[in-house]
Amino acid sequence: MPHDHHHHHHHVDPNAGDAKVLFAVAVNVLLTVAQIGGGAIAGSVALVADGVHNFSDAAALVLAFGARRLARRGADAAMSFGWARAEIVAAFVNYIALILISIWLVVEALGRMIDPPQVDGWIVVWLAGLALIVDLGTAALTYALSKHSLNIRAAFLHNLADAGASVAVIVGGAVILLYDWRLIDPLLTIGISAFILWHVWGDMKPVLRILMLGAPPEADSTEVRAALSEIAGVKGVHHVHLWQIDERRVSVEAHLVLAADAPYAPVIARAKAMLAARFDIHHATLEPETAQLGCADPPAHAD
Repeated sequence: MPHDHHHHHHHVDPNAGDAKVLFAVAVNVLLTVAQIGGGAIAGSVALVADGVHNFSDAAALVLAFGARRLARRGADAAMSFGWARAEIVAAFVNYIALILISIWLVVEALGRMIDPPQVDGWIVVWLAGLALIVDLGTAALTYALSKHSLNIRAAFLHNLADAGASVAVIVGGAVILLYDWRLIDPLLTIGISAFILWHVWGDMKPVLRILMLGAPPEADSTEVRAALSEIAGVKGVHHVHLWQIDERRVSVEAHLVLAADAPYAPVIARAKAMLAARFDIHHATLEPETAQLGCADPPAHAD
C-alpha cells in the first residue's frame, strides 16, 4: 500500500518567540521552587510531586530554547551534521532524571501511607491553584510557537497535562481540609508519579530511536529499499541504511546495482527525486554499481 510521506515545512523567523519561551521558563522555575518549598512546609509530598512535574515542563522549555539557539550555529568541522542533536541527548538525560525522581517520590509516598503525617491543606490548595494558573498561562504563551516546533509542542502538551495534575492536587487539599483524610496525599503522589512515568515512557521512544540511529516512524529501510528498486534502470538495492539525524532531518545511504546500459547520473537523479517527494528525505548518499564490477563493499550484500 502506498504511503503519503509528504510533510509541510513552515519557515518562520528563528528568533521569533525567544522572549516568550524565556519568560515561560523563568515563571515555571519560580513556581517549581515555590511548590517544592511549600510542599516541604505543608508536609505534602503530593505538592512536591506536582512541583517535580512542573519542573519537567520547565526543563522541556529549556531544551526547546537551547535547541533553537544551537541549531542556528549550523554545521562546522567538528559537527558536520550541526548541533541539533544536542537537544536529543539533553532530553534523554532529563528523562532519566525524571524516572529516578518519580521512583523516589513513590518510595516516600509508600512510607507515608503507613503513618500519614499532618498536612496543611490551605498551603496545598493555594500553591496548586497558582500552579494551575501558571500552567495554563505558559500553554497560552507557547501555543503559537507549538504550531512550528515539535519540541515546543511537546512542552505545550506537557503544560496542559501538568494543569490536570494541579487540579488533582487542589482536590486532594480540599479533601484534607473538609475530611482530614490525610491518606489522599500519598495516594495522589503515587498517581502523579505514575502519570509522569507514563509521559516519560511515551516521550522517550522517539529519543531512543534517534540515539540508536533508528529509522523515522514514517518509514523503514525495507520500504525505502522497495521504492528504490522500482526506479527505472535499477536492478538491485543493498547496503541500505536509514536513520534520523535529528527530529526534522532523515538521512539514507544505499548501493544501487544498475542495468548494464543505464547511465548512472539520470538514475541517481530519479532516485533522489523520489526519496524527496515520497519520503521527504533530502540527505541521500547513493552509490551506483554494476553487476559486472560487483560491490566495493562485499559484506554489504547481506544488508
